[in-house]
Order: sequence, then C-alpha cells, then structure tokens
Amino acid sequence: MRVPAIIRWPNKIPAGLVTEEMLAAHDWMPTLAGLAGESNRIPTDRPIDGIDASTFMLGKSKTTGRSHYLFFGPDGEPMSVKWRNVKVIFRYADGFDKPILKSYFPLVYDLTSDPHEDNNLFITKMDMTWMLGPALKIINEFMKNARQYPNIKPGEDFKGYKPQ
Repeated sequence: MRVPAIIRWPNKIPAGLVTEEMLAAHDWMPTLAGLAGESNRIPTDRPIDGIDASTFMLGKSKTTGRSHYLFFGPDGEPMSVKWRNVKVIFRYADGFDKPILKSYFPLVYDLTSDPHEDNNLFITKMDMTWMLGPALKIINEFMKNARQYPNIKPGEDFKGYKPQ
C-alpha cells in the first residue's frame, strides 16, 4: 500500500519537493483542516486516527509526524504494521477470497532494500527480530485504545463514549 501523492497549492505549498515521508488516507482530514486554519473543527470527543501534517505540506517541517501505519483485515483486526521502513506481518491472506492465516513467527521486511517484501528477515537474519518491538508496541497501543473507544455498530448513532 505504497502509492504516490501529488499536492499543489501555488504560493503556499513549495513546488518540486519529492519525499518518501509517510502519510495515511485518514491524515487528510486533519491536514486539510490545518491548511485551512480550521483545526478547531476536528472532533475532540473521540479519537481521530489522522495526524495534521500541514506544517510538512507548507515546508515548515521536514517530517509529516507519522512514523507508523497499521493495516487491518476485513474482520477489523490488525494484520501488519509498517514502522518507518520496516513492515511486520502478523496475519495475511493469499487473496481476497482466501482465509486469513497467522504464521508461526511474524514476517519481517526491510522496505528500503526489499520493497516487494520478498526476503523475510525473520528467517535469514535472526538479529533483526528487534524490529518486532516497535510493531508490538504499536499494536498494543491500538488494542488499548480500541477497548477504551470501541467502534459503534453499523447504523447506530454515535452518542459519545462513557467514561471508563
């Protein structure tokens, strides 16, 4: 899920910048609100997964502020984590019509040298298992937040969260 993006806003966003900074689809709402000077309109009564990368877009920061991204399966559960240039896969499917599988050990890839995810470092370089630490921390944070702020059922109105 690595795709290019192009942003254009003459006299606001610097032209000609090429970057490999990470930005997720859910970052667009807070970022566009920040660019429009309307960050105060982002809801504060619930967690918002997106980050405001407007300072990056305006050339005032070298990073977007996003260091990781979680990939989810059709069941809503985490499948893998991309942290910086490392991807750790805990569950996978060989196709949309195939069952979700969980390998005995996670699959670990260095996307800098292996963008196609062909060489599982967990098998060939056991000293790379330290990469599991950041990925597990990210998943644990997500699970904690999911317990505190559960999803609402389809069609149900959001009535706010009860204090825990």
